[in-house]
Amino acid sequence: MATKRLNIMLYSESEGEQIVFPINPTSIEIKNEKTFDTYEIIGFGEVNIMAYHKPMRIFLSHFLPENNSIFETYSGIVYYSNENSAYIENEFSLEKAVSILKKWADNQTKIRLVIDDELSLECMVVSFSQTIRESTSSKPYILELLEYRNPVYKTVTNNGLTTRASSINTPSFILMTSKDTVYSIADKYNLNFKVLAQNNGIDDPNKNLEGLKLSTKGAEN
Repeated sequence: MATKRLNIMLYSESEGEQIVFPINPTSIEIKNEKTFDTYEIIGFGEVNIMAYHKPMRIFLSHFLPENNSIFETYSGIVYYSNENSAYIENEFSLEKAVSILKKWADNQTKIRLVIDDELSLECMVVSFSQTIRESTSSKPYILELLEYRNPVYKTVTNNGLTTRASSINTPSFILMTSKDTVYSIADKYNLNFKVLAQNNGIDDPNKNLEGLKLSTKGAEN
């Protein structure tokens, strides 16, 4: 059975940086946990009462291949270059991806994880680690993310998936999946579909172009 390729990206609005995953992680673990308060009731014993939901934890394993991999054509990175004093968009680079993830972890940068239409979650990097072992085409990096909660706003979840906020941060480019069209992406991110199609040289906004890296620059409503 063929494995479905997921459109997964991490991006930081504050830093203007973005990573589109070149391969699917070997595993994606999403933990939804609850806390319980324990009370002693005379004549009955201990009872547990659910207190609150803990912030969601996400574990991503083995998602960075080596450079010159065939997978790099399906990915990309946006980062700020001090040398050029500008944002640079490049094909996948293992070294650049690792440096960005380490910086996000060290600086406690708020980022957003997007997995197709299934998850859009603001989070922080808890840990970014690598297991030393015999070299393989997929580096054994493990990324642990923790849901970011602003105490001013209540987080709403449905079936374990975070509901999208009314204000959506639009990444600078989007890797189209088998479900995507210019129309659907424009609707999801509140973009002008005509400008989006024109800027990317697409004649038919209803056509599926799976694997195409769609630039969103200049298409904002």
